[in-house]
Amino acid sequence: MSNYAGHCLCGAVTYSAKGEPHMHVCHCSNCTRWSGGPFIGMRFDGGVAITNPEGVNWYASSEWAERGSCKACGSAIFYRFHQDPSQMIVSATSLSQPPAIAITEHIFIDEKPAYYDFTGDASRVTGAEVFARFQSSQS
Repeated sequence: MSNYAGHCLCGAVTYSAKGEPHMHVCHCSNCTRWSGGPFIGMRFDGGVAITNPEGVNWYASSEWAERGSCKACGSAIFYRFHQDPSQMIVSATSLSQPPAIAITEHIFIDEKPAYYDFTGDASRVTGAEVFARFQSSQS
């Protein structure tokens, strides 16, 4: 099982991640506003453990999820669902040594601003399709 480590800009928040990584890019208006661009997230099959959770500020950004940033420097680091907080997604840019993997999926592609674009053949999913997937997993 692969192990990864990451941290915020100032180093006050650190974490470890285990397992196979999966990368997606979120283009929703909340992610682009929060991270200053598309949120490139990594989910790890073995989970994520925050070394010092007291340094994280959690913000409930929607009815279904919350975002975690460093209380000291404000770095956007974590995204997790209220229903299952153990399924944490980390900012790919917060990893100390990001794995060289391809993007698996673009989500909320219908909200992507026109001023940037990505190449590649990763699937592109609309917000409605993401919500339909989320609702079917709830049933």
